[in-house]
Amino acid sequence: MNKEINNKTPPLAGRLYQLMKKSGVNKSGLARICGVTPQSAGKWFKSGSISKDSAMKIADAFGVSLSWLLGDDPEMNSLPDDFNFTPEMLDERQRNLLKLFGRLPDSEKDNCIKMLAGMVENYDNLFKELIKSRNIEEIMKAKKEN
Repeated sequence: MNKEINNKTPPLAGRLYQLMKKSGVNKSGLARICGVTPQSAGKWFKSGSISKDSAMKIADAFGVSLSWLLGDDPEMNSLPDDFNFTPEMLDERQRNLLKLFGRLPDSEKDNCIKMLAGMVENYDNLFKELIKSRNIEEIMKAKKEN
């Protein structure tokens, strides 16, 4: 990500560097998005070419157009000012949850967050209890065997 973009940099590489800088995703993250090795992703930056499948996955993951990513739109060299990306990899359920959450009234969003935080806390406590009870059972079993 620290590599400078210059006039020798392929357009694809320049666009990928822009996405990486704005999102905080590194080359390995790009590789994970596409299901390829980091070495394969590294080649995109040198060769300036990418498979159609990988290009579509990146465009979809970052919410940019395929034509922008591939440099087919000479009018638009940089990302829009309002580009916003959460660097976490979101699966379909997470994207769906965010869409639904976005449709809630603001007053209900806070209640929803509190409810989810309470559920997570309850599960954490149950998990701790389970671990504790299993450890006690294993200790008791080990004492009996000795």
